[in-house]
Amino acid sequence: MGVVEDLEKIKQLKDAGAITETEFEIEKQKLLNNDLQRETTTDKKETKAIVGFILGLVGIIAWFLPIIGVPVTILGIIFSALGMNTKNKNKAIAGLILSIVFLIVTLINSFLGVLMTSTLYYY
Repeated sequence: MGVVEDLEKIKQLKDAGAITETEFEIEKQKLLNNDLQRETTTDKKETKAIVGFILGLVGIIAWFLPIIGVPVTILGIIFSALGMNTKNKNKAIAGLILSIVFLIVTLINSFLGVLMTSTLYYY
């Protein structure tokens, strides 16, 4: 049932005399607070999907410096995964793909940097 139907139901109970005005107000506030809490929880999850997408985009540039690229892309993976069950699922998927790809690119860049540095000491 939706909030409107629940409000109508408790109003009918009040009109029929089954509950008092005070009880009606208490129940009404409970219903409205629960609805607001559900909206806030959904908004937080949707925000996580958007943050994951943005971090995936930042990973496109951050891979140049592995010390920045690794944490950015790992956080992008985490936030994107947390935002998968929202209406912003497409952004979460895009953020997840970008973050995974650029985490791999960042690790390759790191490996090549270590390899190049170690070969310089042999010559």
